[in-house]
Amino acid sequence: MDFENLRDYQKNCVERLREGIRESHRSQVLVAPTGSGKTVISSFLLGEAYQKRSRSFFICDRVSLVDQTSATLDAYGVPHGVIQADHWRNRPWEPIQVVSAQTLARRDLKDAPALVIWDECHALYKSVTEYCENSGAKVIGLTATPFTKGMGRLFTNVINSTTTNKLIDQGWLVPLKIYAAKEIDMKGAEVKFDGEWKEAEIEKRGLEIIGDIVSCWIEKTNQYYNGPAKTIVFSATVAHGDDLCREFQKHGYNFQQISYKDGNSDRRRALIEEFRKPDSEIVGLVSCEALAKGFDVTDIKIGIGARPYRKSLSGHIQQMGRVMRSHPGKDFALWLDHSGNVMRFLEDTQDVFENGVSELNDGKYDGKVRKEKTEKEKKDSSCHACGFVHTLPICPACGAARPRRPHQVEERAGVLKSVDIGKRKEKKHEWMADKKRVWGELCCLSYEIKQNDFQAEKFALAQYRNLYGVWPQNKYSHELMQNPRIEVRNKVRANLIAYRNRMAKQGRA
Repeated sequence: MDFENLRDYQKNCVERLREGIRESHRSQVLVAPTGSGKTVISSFLLGEAYQKRSRSFFICDRVSLVDQTSATLDAYGVPHGVIQADHWRNRPWEPIQVVSAQTLARRDLKDAPALVIWDECHALYKSVTEYCENSGAKVIGLTATPFTKGMGRLFTNVINSTTTNKLIDQGWLVPLKIYAAKEIDMKGAEVKFDGEWKEAEIEKRGLEIIGDIVSCWIEKTNQYYNGPAKTIVFSATVAHGDDLCREFQKHGYNFQQISYKDGNSDRRRALIEEFRKPDSEIVGLVSCEALAKGFDVTDIKIGIGARPYRKSLSGHIQQMGRVMRSHPGKDFALWLDHSGNVMRFLEDTQDVFENGVSELNDGKYDGKVRKEKTEKEKKDSSCHACGFVHTLPICPACGAARPRRPHQVEERAGVLKSVDIGKRKEKKHEWMADKKRVWGELCCLSYEIKQNDFQAEKFALAQYRNLYGVWPQNKYSHELMQNPRIEVRNKVRANLIAYRNRMAKQGRA
């Protein structure tokens, strides 16, 4: 794999990892959102290791991801073997080996590698942690959600690759259209020792809204896709997932569940291979937890969240990430939230999507119980008519008007971003006063989006003229670039949304 084929931020990640090794960091964590290409970066690093015949392990979070990782390494021309009982790719002579955390726990692997790449490293399996600490290998952890308490004791260097919002701006991810649908009522539910709700509670309460989940899906697929579209469902429990599958099937839609009950991995492999097909006979896959990490079928258009979390922001973000990968002809993805997680984790999701993570905060995000939103707060963040999550005066989905409120709120479209101006008495659009600064911010933002000076200049000029009605006095240049304020980013996104909506209407006309 050629270094020049990597995206710019991926190249930067590789250079910063190398720099970390030179600075004597033995264990580093690469924080990268879903869809940023963590496995692509890993394939490049493993390809370099192969050229040196340096023994290296890629550790998968679970057995179900071994074949997916192996296929990616094949796609990038990295010879390798798989350490797993009776696996067809058992090639112990290869220097590069793919192994699951579960297999690592059961095997006594004597020949220690020089490099370990540990996928989904926020899942701190004791066996993997001890292996990494005792093997003497250089360790690179990969995660989109480094929120687990204790990671700071294992990893000494954090590399933040890029952010979810930037990936959406650049077209590597698609935005979400989110509906706050009828949710599982968790008021008064019993809690486990770890602070999450008990499985029996979310299962019993989840069973009460199965009909609502299916009817909402039918309505939204017809509204947006004129019929069924490929879907992934995160159920409350496995039993809840079984009932969901039966309800979907009763209405004529082929939904299948992936769970620990599969037993025979051949069945799971066959289901996933079928689901990957563009013309798959399976409309939807249902999973409690098994598909929340690493699963990368890019043409999934709809996600259903029906597993409530009380503390786990990582679980919520990992689930949404399954539907945000880009695919030809996929301009957005639907997220139907029956869990209440969208509102429960709204502010923290905004923060992570905008800023990423540059330090290990020892469980700050996954260690706290979120205060439940009031009914008024929920109404203020979604459409009273259709449930579309937004904070604009007019609902982009159904056109319903929001009652006037004293607080002005701007939407960060599709990525759960809102900015409440609050009670400050400031002039409307005061940020536009310094035109030279705004022009520099537009130049910077346009280059972030387009990654090409010619296209960036055209885009920046159009945005400036849209704002002021005239052309800027200064020429486009890197010297003028300034980090864009949130107001500038919001305005550009609003312009893009308006443009796309106009184009969509013209296409339907």
